[in-house]
Amino acid sequence: MANYTTETISKNYHDAIVGWQQRNFPELSILEKYWDDYFKGQPPFQLVAKVGDVKSDEIQIGQYAGRPCLERAKQMVGNMFFSARDIIRAQASTELGSIQQHRLTLDRAVTDKGKFAVLRIMAEELRHAYQMFWVLDQDQSWKKPGLGDVAKQTMEELLSMELGTHVLDAFNIDFNDFLDNVTYATVIDLVGKYQLEMMQIFCYSPMARSMGPMLQEEAFHLGSGRTLLKEIAQMAARGEGDYSMDDVQRALNLWFPRGLEMFGSEEGGATAVTFGFKDKTNAEAQNLYIEEVRGVVDNINVAIIQERAPRLSRQDARALVEEISRSGDVKEGIRPEDILFLPSVKFFRRRGREEYVFKPFDVRGNLLTEDGKPYTPDKYLEYLTATLPHRFIGSREHRKFVDAMWDYLKTN
Repeated sequence: MANYTTETISKNYHDAIVGWQQRNFPELSILEKYWDDYFKGQPPFQLVAKVGDVKSDEIQIGQYAGRPCLERAKQMVGNMFFSARDIIRAQASTELGSIQQHRLTLDRAVTDKGKFAVLRIMAEELRHAYQMFWVLDQDQSWKKPGLGDVAKQTMEELLSMELGTHVLDAFNIDFNDFLDNVTYATVIDLVGKYQLEMMQIFCYSPMARSMGPMLQEEAFHLGSGRTLLKEIAQMAARGEGDYSMDDVQRALNLWFPRGLEMFGSEEGGATAVTFGFKDKTNAEAQNLYIEEVRGVVDNINVAIIQERAPRLSRQDARALVEEISRSGDVKEGIRPEDILFLPSVKFFRRRGREEYVFKPFDVRGNLLTEDGKPYTPDKYLEYLTATLPHRFIGSREHRKFVDAMWDYLKTN
């Protein structure tokens, strides 16, 4: 039995989102037509807001802990108002951006089952964006004297965003193949899970009530990504399929750094905790995320080993992964490059701690040097070309990274 109620938003915004969907996600009709073929027993998709329960009627954390939760935006004082708006705006932007990204390579799915899993992910992301519109639309107090209707301005801005203009870098990268869809669902959607979990205690109740239903749907996204990524890696281990282990590793090298940066600077996040928006700082949540991604990679490696050496138990396969990773030697005919590894948190960073932003660290976290000096920027870019997906090099987001790096180096 559903633990939420459903609501719709004002007709003009409902129609605007439907119009956005028809332009950016016309394949929704295919999903709806064949829903029962792939998701039999699951409630069919509906474009509605799902309003769940709050964990407590009192603010759980921060400087206002113990006070009643806020029902109206106008109750937020000082910087709280716009900080909350920025979080809602960023969340909605991620949902819309991901739909635009997934659609680029939807028809390159490795199987029909994989394609319909991505279609469902896209549909649920559309609903999540709708949910954020509900948070803004249901409360008329988002209007500010002298600043106009902040909710209206925000929703109209969101509907106009294209790839390249979304709030977070990860949602501006063009997908080049289905491996992007899958790695993204595994690595980037996992950040979404952590953000939604942290915001279950959001002191503004409409936001907190949105988190539970969104988390329930996010579980499917994560599960689909992990299953498909493991299947692709197993095929690569057998010498089958469209992707090699090098392709999979390069995809991880691209998406994991952007996932790390979705948390914000490792030194930040205290303000969101103080305001009662989230229950963890950026670094606290990011550390948990890193360990979970590491576990996902480990599980895929065990599956790879068992493909190559099926006589090994899961426990023995895991021990072999650890031995190969530690020694760098060939074991059971399996080379280090035949399994995956999690890139260093220092690799390919454009945001975060000053000691590694735009610095020439390799995928293992070692500072790249030549003649005892750190790599020059040009040499570092050559290294990135050798470790990132081939089709990413020269893309819009790659060029933006290069330009931002040069601008950073001129002033630091």
